[in-house]
Amino acid sequence: MKRFLVLTLLAGLCALAFASTAPAAPPADVGWEFPLSGPYGAYAEEMKRGVEMAVDEWNAKGGVLGKPVKVLVRDSELKADVALRRMKEYVDSGINIIGGNLSGGISMVINQWANKNKVLYMSTCHNSLGQGKDWGYYGFTTGIKSYMTGAALADFAFEKLGKKWMVIAADYRWGHDQVAAFLYKSKQVGGEFLGAIYTPIGTRDFSAYVPQILAKKPDFLVLSVFGSDLVSAIKQFGELGLSQRVKLALPKTAMPIMKECGASYNENVYGAATWYWTLYKKYPNAKPFVDSYTKKFGRPPDADADSGYVGAYTLFMAMEKAGTRTDVAKIIPALEGLKWNLNHGPEEFRKCDHVRTQTVVILQGLGTKAKGWDQAKVIAEVPPSKTMLPCDVDRADTVYGPIRDHLPGK
Repeated sequence: MKRFLVLTLLAGLCALAFASTAPAAPPADVGWEFPLSGPYGAYAEEMKRGVEMAVDEWNAKGGVLGKPVKVLVRDSELKADVALRRMKEYVDSGINIIGGNLSGGISMVINQWANKNKVLYMSTCHNSLGQGKDWGYYGFTTGIKSYMTGAALADFAFEKLGKKWMVIAADYRWGHDQVAAFLYKSKQVGGEFLGAIYTPIGTRDFSAYVPQILAKKPDFLVLSVFGSDLVSAIKQFGELGLSQRVKLALPKTAMPIMKECGASYNENVYGAATWYWTLYKKYPNAKPFVDSYTKKFGRPPDADADSGYVGAYTLFMAMEKAGTRTDVAKIIPALEGLKWNLNHGPEEFRKCDHVRTQTVVILQGLGTKAKGWDQAKVIAEVPPSKTMLPCDVDRADTVYGPIRDHLPGK
């Protein structure tokens, strides 16, 4: 019997159970999946917990349309075939609203299938769902367009870190998008590109690249990898002294990464994120989320928790607005242009592409000065007006020109 995790939250109570035979009615309002096992597991757990927090919050105030909300969560194992099979199982059971994932590539696979089958899909990771042929009417995202963090970090890096750079990138669409963004920005400001190294997901040994990097003497190295790969790279570069000589620029960072890297995540490490928990001091609406999450899980939330939380929360908002929990034809118009003010000030889903308007946060590592979960300091915030390109550009799939044109060595 297939085993999967069920999150049933009634009046603020989160109960975990095993699902068996699906009843005639949909077994849940939303079916979620995250890569809970594999190299992105810690970050997937953050997203799952964020969903829990949203369900807790809504059920504490009476649920959606007067009834408690219920969601299911399964493990996608960071595999496209598994992820698609899990989503199909949800829909076969009667659920027509699905969400989650922590891989831009897998999100695109799910999005294509969801649009073909008229299923509402709420992605929660960095992805390209709002761009060109990957856009679809049934897809929304509380993550961010992949190029946005790269663009924001590139502007910062070329202004503050230097002009000579090279990159190590994960060899799939998300990594490629970051390379494209940095190359585009580099050409604008007269940067000097020194080369690209592409690695598969699951790479653990980055030490072999150190001599090559030191020989080229970049001002900064873009590390466009994530999860366990990024932890391995930062630790090895710290132990070998590379990050004392070359600044590191991370298009996506996360608090668990900082914590695991320890002193190697030093003052020469700069990362982009969509949110950081200390921002509650600037955005007071975030304080209840930070306090409740910390009380429940013993640590503050990270950006991935925020993404899961906002994904679930806005779906419930749209259900209330549409007056239905199941009619996708009514819920989608309610989501388009939906506005909220939760953890990072006023935001919305752009009607033209269904992407959340997010500010990118630039964080600097604290190294040995880090205490507890205070692992970095916010040194800049870049608003979406400076990173999100117009929808007519995105729809033409011309973000920084065709992505392939910016992949030297491919």
